[in-house]
Amino acid sequence: MFKPISREEYHKIKWKWMYTKDNCPFCAHKNQEERIIWKWKKWFLIYNLSSYSWDHRHIMAVPYDHILLHKDLTQEHFLELKEVHEKVLDFFQTQDYFSFTRETVNAWTRSVEHLHMHFLVWDLEGKFLRKMLELQGFPIKQDLKIN
Repeated sequence: MFKPISREEYHKIKWKWMYTKDNCPFCAHKNQEERIIWKWKKWFLIYNLSSYSWDHRHIMAVPYDHILLHKDLTQEHFLELKEVHEKVLDFFQTQDYFSFTRETVNAWTRSVEHLHMHFLVWDLEGKFLRKMLELQGFPIKQDLKIN
């Protein structure tokens, strides 16, 4: 099973401010075979390199095509996405999880200009979850109450 790197290791990597089509890590998926969980014609499911849950329970769905926005997905992408979500359900089994989609174009947050969906277990610590969501561009104004 894939073991993600620590957040400390992650922050030591010399990241570019923004990854575009010319240097996209998702387009270089052939160099990351050990992280790929499942492949379809239009999508692949991959472990996050540096998991927000500190273990293998942070995965991402990524289209093979270098797509920036949902509006650019084809009917084939959307039809196959149903299978992707079924595999995600199978992956998490009885664990609660949540997801969010990144459509990043020239954002101030460090990300990849390649549409991707994050899937994480729901048992993240509230303070960390709040910080992670805020850093991803989701402003949280209310208190997070997680049971």
